[in-house]
Amino acid sequence: MLYPSKTCCFSGYRPEKIIGWKSPNGSAPQHILNLLDKSILNAYENGYTTFISGMSKGFDIWAAQKVIELKKEYPINLYCAIPFKAQSRGWNNHLKNQYDMILSVADFIYYLNDEYKRGCYHVRNRFMINSSSRLICWFNGISGGTEFTYNYAIKRGIYIDNIFEESLYAVH
Repeated sequence: MLYPSKTCCFSGYRPEKIIGWKSPNGSAPQHILNLLDKSILNAYENGYTTFISGMSKGFDIWAAQKVIELKKEYPINLYCAIPFKAQSRGWNNHLKNQYDMILSVADFIYYLNDEYKRGCYHVRNRFMINSSSRLICWFNGISGGTEFTYNYAIKRGIYIDNIFEESLYAVH
């Protein structure tokens, strides 16, 4: 069972939408990993013990990997909210292996649809926000699912930790 007061979700871009970032295997920029580490630990220190990843390429996968890494030292849980069962179909082998590894160690996996349906990503994003009271995101104004999730979080009045804004002042 999810307790929104102790649950934090993630939203951010796929690698190709993160301006200036190119990685053939989808690996994360180190400054984003550092900011994720800091934000997840800050959330934990503020009582958050459950973290939900939407498991899309890029930011969602990176956040899930960071939660898995931190689980070795902290009593936190990873929930994966997957819009449809074959989400990773068509991904390259490296990304698919990362995805499968995360699912193999996740504490819980929610499949919101058996098959792809129009709007299934928005259903997933609403589910994550409705199940949380905090959002850690990478939102730089580019339209799409992250924008929808960010705006929905504002509408719902949940705390937003937009690490993109913090990255503007960080040394890379």
